[in-house]
Amino acid sequence: MKIKQQLAPVAAAAFGLAFVPALAQAQSAGPVWDFYGQLNLGVVSVDDGVDSNSAFTDNDNSNSRIGLSMTQAMQSGSEVKLTFETALGLTGSSSLNGDDNDFDAEYHRTELRKFDLAYKTPTYGTFSLGQGSTSTDGSAEADFSGTGVAAYVGISDIAGSQLLRFADGTLSTVSIGGTNSSFDGGRRFRVRYDTPVYNGFSASISAGQEVLRSGDDNDYYDVGTRYATDYGDYKIDTRLGYSFRDSTNDLVMGSAAVLHAPTGLNLAVSAGRQVAGDSDYAYIKAGLTRDYWAIGSTSLSIDYYDGNDFVVAGSSTSSVGFAVVQRLDQYNTELYATYRTYEFDSASASYQDMDVTFVGARWKF
Repeated sequence: MKIKQQLAPVAAAAFGLAFVPALAQAQSAGPVWDFYGQLNLGVVSVDDGVDSNSAFTDNDNSNSRIGLSMTQAMQSGSEVKLTFETALGLTGSSSLNGDDNDFDAEYHRTELRKFDLAYKTPTYGTFSLGQGSTSTDGSAEADFSGTGVAAYVGISDIAGSQLLRFADGTLSTVSIGGTNSSFDGGRRFRVRYDTPVYNGFSASISAGQEVLRSGDDNDYYDVGTRYATDYGDYKIDTRLGYSFRDSTNDLVMGSAAVLHAPTGLNLAVSAGRQVAGDSDYAYIKAGLTRDYWAIGSTSLSIDYYDGNDFVVAGSSTSSVGFAVVQRLDQYNTELYATYRTYEFDSASASYQDMDVTFVGARWKF
């Protein structure tokens, strides 16, 4: 039974019961409004072993977006927050394929990122209802490198639709996006509960359905846990998620990151697998962040991805990436450059490597 027939009314009723006391506790002060967003544009260049092409594009590692939030303070430290956030519909790096590299704007309903109502209490945690992050969103992405805008575990976001070439130079139907995954959660229409943070520990649970894309009638149930704290000069972030899917393969994923604050040295690892399938991956990333110049910090990183059994059983995927990000604090801007190479092999065919570079800038407001 679909969530709109079964889960949504129950979720709305439960959320309403929690929300009624909050309305009665509203303080006389008016709501706080926040308008925010970012532009994240650059040039991506792809060499598939035979042809090379470049295009101006939005960066799908962290696409351009705008958002508006309204926060109403309540008594006893509680608050109600309504958030609307959407991408701009600009041509994204993961949609380019070499044949159509035009940069334009075409808005679809899938650009909607958040339309979420949350009730946060200091004692009982946070209750959320609407389009927003599931409990596994970010479970694979613990990272202190400072280069996430250019390179992170979602290695296909800068070239997902690019097609690999066979060893003889002919074009295959295998896309970069199909040869790998981080199994990280996404955003859906869901009801979600987050516990308060206790000594660095927190957990969340969500249930939802995909309502912005047609053809997906699955119900998604996600559980996520996190432990984040400081140990002297070290910052620690560990995450673990499990996604139950009623008619598709369950997924498990986790990540951990550590930062040595005095030196800026950092390390991140991530791994995930299909519970009843064969696909799995492991990812490792080492980075360094230093204040070389007064204009802002500089971050560098190198990462490696290794995956198995994507596209066909017995296949192997590997990727190495380098990234540098320079912050311009005065302008809320990051300048970045990244290079990544993709390798894919299967028992039935040999493929040429693909090299991708991306140079761009992200401005936040």
